[in-house]
Amino acid sequence: MSGIILLVSIGVLFVLALARQIPLQMLGRLLGPITRPLGKLFGMRAITRAGPGTVRPAHMGPSAWAALSRAARHKTETESVMGDGFEHERSHMSRSGLLFHWLAVKVGYIRIPGELTPDVAEDYFKQGTEFLNGRVKISANPQNLYEDEEGALIASYFPIDHGALYLLNQMRSTINSNVRKLTVVFSTIIAFVLVINLLYNDGSIIDLHSMLGLTGPLALGPVGMSAADMNQAFFGALSTLGGAFLMWLIYFVEYVPYQRNNFRELSNFVTRYLARLNDHFRTAAGQAKSVTVGQETDASKVSHEARQWHTNVLWIAMRIFFLESFVRNIMFQMLRNSGYYLVFVPVLFLAVLAGLNITLVELTGFDAGARLADLGIIFVLLFVSMLIIYGGFLRRSMMSIDEINQDEWIGFDSLLLENVLGEIVGKYAEDVGYWKNRMGRG
Repeated sequence: MSGIILLVSIGVLFVLALARQIPLQMLGRLLGPITRPLGKLFGMRAITRAGPGTVRPAHMGPSAWAALSRAARHKTETESVMGDGFEHERSHMSRSGLLFHWLAVKVGYIRIPGELTPDVAEDYFKQGTEFLNGRVKISANPQNLYEDEEGALIASYFPIDHGALYLLNQMRSTINSNVRKLTVVFSTIIAFVLVINLLYNDGSIIDLHSMLGLTGPLALGPVGMSAADMNQAFFGALSTLGGAFLMWLIYFVEYVPYQRNNFRELSNFVTRYLARLNDHFRTAAGQAKSVTVGQETDASKVSHEARQWHTNVLWIAMRIFFLESFVRNIMFQMLRNSGYYLVFVPVLFLAVLAGLNITLVELTGFDAGARLADLGIIFVLLFVSMLIIYGGFLRRSMMSIDEINQDEWIGFDSLLLENVLGEIVGKYAEDVGYWKNRMGRG
């Protein structure tokens, strides 16, 4: 009975840990009709966003209560700001894998027009004018994590790039999910090996002593091993080495290739997207410099054209700046969330096993500590070695992040914005000086 309880508990824990927020979201839906009236009764209502230029006071109680409820939410703040309507993006996403996943964005996806035509430039001019004349939002929702608030702020500034932000967020989620699954699977293997040995390794599963034709204790110098001790040590060695080999197989054959591809796809997508924006930036800069040499003689039209291309230059540069900031944001989330998984998942398994052991001691008299001592020093050393291998693999779970190299894409620093703006202003000054001199000579 003790064995069934422990194995079933490990299985349930495995499923719940892989499910992540799904059980909490289901629980939130079930308890919502009860908790919402109670929240209103005690003043624990959701904190609404402040209006422009204002910050509403928030009580610590309601904020902390709402922060705990984040696990039951279906969307982050960033996802809520971006909204829905990403069927086009999903049609260009390709997922591979069963346990671990590899998310690729097809090369054909980019919602940015191929060329910066006058119509596109006029649309950019309107959006750029709104952004450059807009107010910095100083209000924030204390129910959210800071990086979620920052991501939501960037998404609110640039609706035109929601598709790209959505895909980047999906990639981040996939990478974090793979780390969580790796930690859960490896922790399950460790727990399974331990429980199997504690419950069933009594020397009768594999009779190595009889297979070797021995009739008495095995003499190892001054130390002798009975048939039961020998059989226990052999099964312990077989199970721990088998568990270590299974972790090696999962890590190198399944996990590493998929995770490395995820990071590579993320880097490639950012490179392609920023390259298209850079093409538009160069076109806008060239058009801004050539405004005064065209055939147009209407001063108002020339003025509008100059403002249009100048705003395009600034607007596109700001889009690139904040897109790179969003990439920084998701990289922080990937590393931070993975760190949480690497710590809290093993702690969760350890706490559950410890709690089950205390319960079984009270109910059945089964004591895991005493049983572990009975297995002998050989199993203990092998199991500790397995734990070291387990920790080594988990520690390297994010090594593939080196696939993301900022030097590979055309970022904000590559625009040389100050030089470009200086060249535009300088070109206007040269033309003004030319006409002044010409009119003065006339």
